[in-house]
Amino acid sequence: MASRVNLGTLRRELRISRSAVESNLDSLGLKFDEIKSLASAAVDPDGLLGLYGSELLLLEKVLGITAGVPAVRLVGELVLVKQVPAETGISYGYLSKTRATTNLGLVGIGFSDGLPRSSTNRFTVTIEGKTYPGVGRMAMDQCVIDLGTDSPALGSEVHFFTADYSLSDFSAASGFSPLEIFGRITSRVARTWSA
Repeated sequence: MASRVNLGTLRRELRISRSAVESNLDSLGLKFDEIKSLASAAVDPDGLLGLYGSELLLLEKVLGITAGVPAVRLVGELVLVKQVPAETGISYGYLSKTRATTNLGLVGIGFSDGLPRSSTNRFTVTIEGKTYPGVGRMAMDQCVIDLGTDSPALGSEVHFFTADYSLSDFSAASGFSPLEIFGRITSRVARTWSA
């Protein structure tokens, strides 16, 4: 069993790619300066509350939610890796059990950060370019992923929305619209611009 990382400094970050946003703006014939209020709203946890319907529709396009280049990436942190035997119940209520000996990873992000509980057993994450399924119940501050035989380093970034498994894909797994999920991400998660 790997040791645990310091839980007081967990990485919880919603990254918005400036280059992806600019690519989406180019396809719409717009420039970044023309959407400054939308850009500000995107990085404010309560920013969507002040937008009107047409602004929300434009924001979906700018962020690549409905079309274009996906610009939103939710990042958590791998805090524990543990090998468990077959038939091990996972998380609260044991809604999932391991089929064989496997490594489970604990990720320090959950429904109190805005991830819907309805994504239980239905989401996918990426660590260092490799995809892993979410298993067990989405808990308040954490979720569990099945790493198989892999054992990524503690502190590794765990990506929930990526080019391969976008916010729209996560939305389909959870039953919420992509914009609802984007708006649910709480102030516990830092919102930042990336390259």
